[in-house]
Amino acid sequence: MPIRPFALRSLLLAPLVIACAPSKPATPYPTAEPPEGEASEAVEPLAPTAVRFRERELDLAPFLEGFPYTHFTPSLEHGRLFYIETGDRYLLRALALPAPDQVDQAVAPLELGAGEALTEIDWSTRSLWGLHMHAPSNALWLHADARNDEQMNLWRLDLATPAAQRVPLQITHADYVYGFGFAGEHSPTPNRIAYLARTGQQAPYRTCLRLLDAGDPSGAKADREILCDSPALSFTWGTPRFSPDAKQVYFAAQIDGDRKRVQIVEVDLSREVPQAKPITDVTVSRSTPRLLEGWVDDDQLLFVADDGGYGDVYSWSRRTRKTKRLTKHSQALLGAKALRVGDRLAALVAHGTPAGSTLELIDGKSGAVLGTASVPGKVTIDDAHAGRAIWTQEAPDKVFEANLASFTRTGAGEVELRNDPLIRLAGPLEASLVRCEPEAVQIPTFDGRSLHAFVLRPKQPLPAGQAIAMVRSFYGGANDWNRYDHILCAAGITVVSPAVRGSSGFGTDFQALNDRDLGGDEIVDLFWVARWVERELGIPGPRIGVYGRSHGGYATMRAMTFPPETNGRGESFRFGFGLAEAGFSDIVAFHDATNIPDWVVLEAGDPAIPEDLARLRDRSPLSHVDRLDAPLFLLHGGNDWRVPVDGSRSFAAAAEAAGKPVTYIEVEGQGHNIEGQERIVAAWQARLDFIARALAD
Repeated sequence: MPIRPFALRSLLLAPLVIACAPSKPATPYPTAEPPEGEASEAVEPLAPTAVRFRERELDLAPFLEGFPYTHFTPSLEHGRLFYIETGDRYLLRALALPAPDQVDQAVAPLELGAGEALTEIDWSTRSLWGLHMHAPSNALWLHADARNDEQMNLWRLDLATPAAQRVPLQITHADYVYGFGFAGEHSPTPNRIAYLARTGQQAPYRTCLRLLDAGDPSGAKADREILCDSPALSFTWGTPRFSPDAKQVYFAAQIDGDRKRVQIVEVDLSREVPQAKPITDVTVSRSTPRLLEGWVDDDQLLFVADDGGYGDVYSWSRRTRKTKRLTKHSQALLGAKALRVGDRLAALVAHGTPAGSTLELIDGKSGAVLGTASVPGKVTIDDAHAGRAIWTQEAPDKVFEANLASFTRTGAGEVELRNDPLIRLAGPLEASLVRCEPEAVQIPTFDGRSLHAFVLRPKQPLPAGQAIAMVRSFYGGANDWNRYDHILCAAGITVVSPAVRGSSGFGTDFQALNDRDLGGDEIVDLFWVARWVERELGIPGPRIGVYGRSHGGYATMRAMTFPPETNGRGESFRFGFGLAEAGFSDIVAFHDATNIPDWVVLEAGDPAIPEDLARLRDRSPLSHVDRLDAPLFLLHGGNDWRVPVDGSRSFAAAAEAAGKPVTYIEVEGQGHNIEGQERIVAAWQARLDFIARALAD
């Protein structure tokens, strides 16, 4: 039965770029002073948010101050929206959400500037991955670290304490907490938390399921170990969920440490010796199972998984021990949340492609579709509870839009939807943030496949004959708004963002194309994209750069040091310059130091296997520094544990020793992202100075 059409309205939200301390050059950083003997012109001082690129002065204020909010975490159950206000300091704030009884009244857009500051802690100096409001103890539980090093633990913020005195109290002291979940405020044990605590700074790790009393977390017996994992079944990321009677707990675990053999396991807490037993089919390849909150008739657990190749909703019965597939999608799953509509449990599901998204409301028991709506952007479902859901949308030309959906059943049993915009941005602000004109294209590559890509053309391009293009090396092709890309467009630079093989969003088969081939054919795809840019956009190779961060930082270094004989392809392309941020250059050292070694094994191979070890060394950019023949810019946070900073340090040192053109900037006190307004501005000036010098050279 059809849902009434969504009332869709454009809203803009500048995504968070997390700040870091003032840029600290790890190698001498070139100044902007003219060579000796040349006269220098008087230069007007820039505003604190402005940067220069060639003849342009770019004011980054709209990107940094126009909509300084991010990390939205709504809790419809408790009627509050939690979020971070960015700037020189990042503050955690909260704002009341419209009450459920307002369903027949007009809902005014939220005034984010009026949010209450919950603590004076500066979150630009720390990582905050998640939070949970626990009403019985009037506390906010945080999944956070202390110093941007991703040593994640559980922290408690007492909301009964005056705001000026509130400081998060560290409750757990693990080397790493994968995730946590509450039993539920209406369960027999409303104060019970299940969390997965990992021990060890280097693999192999030991991870244990622990139970914690949220009502008295410092009590003598408040925190107790239930059971620990083994190499055969290792616990991993996810949110543990309790059964309605709190006698069982469910979470994700990997068979033999394999990211493609992830199971949902059940632990019966009533047993004298609890054990973790898979409830999913162990013979099926699966990488992303996630448990939804809420049970159907206190018997059926809802979860999402990619068993079918794209991501679907499944139910599992405690009574029959059987699994039922509720959806059959042929598009990427974008999100799902469970909610009650009338007296029935339903699930709001989003799936889509780079061309748009579909929202579906399905019955939680049968999977029957109760209504659908299509939208042009990429949808995220942030929260759902008691007939209401908060969903967001963005696209390359839409910064952000947040909506409150309210579902009700009519007397005839049909489902009706009311959709109210929650967050709006003014038209002029949106125009100042959307600086690219996006076009979706298909780019052929070496094996006959076509790669989806977005070409983002600057609304104010550089003068004729001076065009510059930059190719995103990984994590490209997404149907979302990206601040980095739009700042490049503001500088007049064309951005080409392809989804090379290994990218998510196009099914598990496409994503698996670079398994155990890290730095192989994904880089050849980049070369074909670059040649397409030369041919179709008319921009010569010396004016085409490559850039990326994290995996993309590695891919950038690899593309600029790539041996043509790799995989027997005989492929190469000489990029004019590259920007590699938070990347790794030695795959073996990265495996040994990172907090995600299982990712390395999946993507590249196991260094404990001699054949794999040889390939990992050959695929490491550090092994081919001698091939670097174009300027390369490296940027890294000094506290990064996900991709440790030694990856950039080692490459910079080797390149400098070999006389290669490298610029390295390390940001003290920052992690995998660079946060804080002053640090972001400094990083952008360094990037643009580098590009200008690279092209001048």
